[in-house]
Amino acid sequence: MAQLVRMPLEDGGTLLIEAAGDQGSVPVSGAGKIVVQASETVRKAMSGIRSAADEVLGELRATEQPPSKVTVQFGIKVNADADFVVAASAAEANFTVTIEWNGAGTSR
Repeated sequence: MAQLVRMPLEDGGTLLIEAAGDQGSVPVSGAGKIVVQASETVRKAMSGIRSAADEVLGELRATEQPPSKVTVQFGIKVNADADFVVAASAAEANFTVTIEWNGAGTSR
């Protein structure tokens, strides 16, 4: 059975997100869906994800020869407790990082 998380937005609206897991919630309607009310806003839930991305980028930019381009890719999953977590990919990797140097400032 699908579980939906209703998360409040900063502007007063709400966002429904399909979540992983069913932890004994009660269906709100007969539509075969379970709705859980999140206790924090999307912005607050995303703050941990943003901090993790900032740390990854900060470490890569702090290298002796910082890359000219960094791409960090990861999936976000909402669990039954309405927490945002980094989702594992099919290869069980949490982050995919691509680093490029354009050749300027590098020594060979």
